[in-house]
Amino acid sequence: MMTHYVMVGEGVYPILTIEKHPRLPGGPWYHGHKLKITVPTPLEYVLEVEEEEPDSNIKILYGNKAIPVMHNSLVETLQSAGVNNLELFPARITNPNTGKVHEDYQAFNVVGLVSAADLDNSTLMNESDTPTLLDTDFDSLVIDESKTMGFRLFRLAENCSAIVVDEKVKAAIEKRGIPGIVFYGPGEWSG
Repeated sequence: MMTHYVMVGEGVYPILTIEKHPRLPGGPWYHGHKLKITVPTPLEYVLEVEEEEPDSNIKILYGNKAIPVMHNSLVETLQSAGVNNLELFPARITNPNTGKVHEDYQAFNVVGLVSAADLDNSTLMNESDTPTLLDTDFDSLVIDESKTMGFRLFRLAENCSAIVVDEKVKAAIEKRGIPGIVFYGPGEWSG
């Protein structure tokens, strides 16, 4: 059985954050269902305007936004590792501080919301809480490997901000050397 990890785009510090993202009907893109709307392209994102350090970095993966976005290098690596459940849409990220426009990004929707938290071995932030779908707060998350349904990448049903990948995907990203992607193994992720 394969080990699964929570994949987070933590970025390379100092980090530029997205201030404005597209507003589309249909709610956020982290519920695991295929989209039923027509998506305009490219989708426009704007980085936060601030007195930045000159060497601030754009992240490869912004996974927790209402409409998440990732760099083409990550898209290609995921697809080469067998991930086939992403809906992808061209995206453009503008840095208003420099005027630079990044057109090598894709907005993405993960099709697949899997209830795979091992609640007996995970720890909730508030132990008196009852786990729910979409927004359970974990202090320590363990994935039940028998419940992953063969997905190489999915959003966790108990906390849809968690993007979970299997060890083959993790290895492909590490081999490619994509910066700023962090993997949390059994019991390491909280959120």
